[in-house]
Parts: sequence; structure tokens; C-alpha cells
Amino acid sequence: MVARTHQHLNPHRDKFKYLFFTSIRMGRWEIESQKSGITDTMRINILSTINTSIDTRGSSNMFEIAQDVQKWLESTYGKGWTVVIYEIGHGRAALNYFDSKFLRIKETNLGWYITLFQQMP
Repeated sequence: MVARTHQHLNPHRDKFKYLFFTSIRMGRWEIESQKSGITDTMRINILSTINTSIDTRGSSNMFEIAQDVQKWLESTYGKGWTVVIYEIGHGRAALNYFDSKFLRIKETNLGWYITLFQQMP
């Protein structure tokens, strides 16, 4: 596992102030955002489920993979989960989430972004 910190110059402040964000890379997975409601154990189980679904369905079946993961999340962690998968550069997930159960992953081998979150009623 490798943690990388990226620095970006903030053009709205003086030239010596930076914004920081950290991404975590684990093999084929790069964790873009993990909110506190997703524990490390949950993340590992989620990545394992995604990996199994990709191996079972094949990489050309994004919709079925998203459905598999969503059904597994709901059976394991309760109702209200949304899973969005899209190719890097071919879409963007614009959303609001209402709880801290939110995870955004970059799958580096296939060039996918995977966003998942649990909406609360």
C-alpha cells in the first residue's frame, strides 16, 4: 500500500499556500475518497467483492458488476446503497450523499472510477 500526497497551488491565495489531498494505492485499486463511515475492514471486503464480480462477469459488464456489488452491500450493510461505475474520462459522478458511508475508487487496470455510498432515508 502506498499513500501519495498531491500538492496543488491555490490560485485564490498567495503563491506559497497549498491544498493537500491524499490518495491510497493498493495494487489495482487507488482509493480517491473514503469517509469515516467506511471502515478499513469494509473497504477490504468491498474491494474483494468488486474483484470477484469483475472476475465472474468480465470487464465488459459494468452494469451487472454494479448490480452485484449493490446487492451484496445491501445484504451485508443494510438498504439504500448506490454503486456507480464509469470509465475514466467518459463520465463523472455528481452526487450528494447524506451520511458518511462513501467510497470512491479508481480501478487502475481497467481505467474505471467506482463510487459507492449509502443514502439514509
